[in-house]
Amino acid sequence: MSDIKQSLPQPKSISTNMNFQQAKTPTGEAEWEHGLFDCFKGEDLLLGVQTYFCPCITYGKTQARTRDPTLGSYELINTDCLMWTGAHCFGISWLLSCMKRTEIRESYNIRGDNVTDCLLSWCCNCCTLMQQEKEVIAKQKSGVVKQGYQAPTGMTIHGH
Repeated sequence: MSDIKQSLPQPKSISTNMNFQQAKTPTGEAEWEHGLFDCFKGEDLLLGVQTYFCPCITYGKTQARTRDPTLGSYELINTDCLMWTGAHCFGISWLLSCMKRTEIRESYNIRGDNVTDCLLSWCCNCCTLMQQEKEVIAKQKSGVVKQGYQAPTGMTIHGH
């Protein structure tokens, strides 16, 4: 019998689009209107209790509010709420909160970075959920429009 040597496939190196330094680079100019630990400040007692005991509801409502500020088709138990609950069962609900925080921050041009978004969502998920909900409400009440896609201006050619 002859010895057959087969080379095993080598694992491919995984490259990421963003390195740590890029993720840590702050973006945005505005500040959060509501502090991270302003959980029960003002008239937010109900939101605080709701978020502490049923954070999935707050997450689902924030998601719905960013899609439709009037909450016209909002339901208390919605797909986003159930998705957050499922993620929480596996200990990864903070990832959804982190992604939403980043989306809100970028939409409203709020200063921050991805690393901080992740750390805050992981360490204090309840507080970040409340901050996000209060921020979206405040921005929508003040008429701040989310930054959507900005089409580049067309090229013009001027005649002589």
